[in-house]
Amino acid sequence: MCFLTVLRLAKLIEIGELEKLLKELGFEVVTRGRVLEARRGESELRAFLEQNSLKIETNDYGEQCLKDYENIYKGLLEMDAKPEAIHFTSPYVYAYEKKRGSAKKLLKKLGLEAEEVYSGYCG
Repeated sequence: MCFLTVLRLAKLIEIGELEKLLKELGFEVVTRGRVLEARRGESELRAFLEQNSLKIETNDYGEQCLKDYENIYKGLLEMDAKPEAIHFTSPYVYAYEKKRGSAKKLLKKLGLEAEEVYSGYCG
């Protein structure tokens, strides 16, 4: 599993909107009730939408996985859903840094060890 996240959404979205977003990201999507199963190559992504909660999990690893999460998050922002991560599990940490090394310093301050991989941190 690359990531598992649970997002709280300030604005309710329809399952069709989420399906459209995933299709725009290049996934083939199958909808089963409130569950979306998406596939792109070997990558599989599963999304569970329930009221103002969205749970996403994927089996993909590496940089593409993190880009997918970023694009989904940005797409939800564009829908004005105001996503807020309430749970995020990943072997990867993806950080934008204005100053090189600031993310590593923060992780160290939090007591987490991380190594740079794929131009990100893993820990």
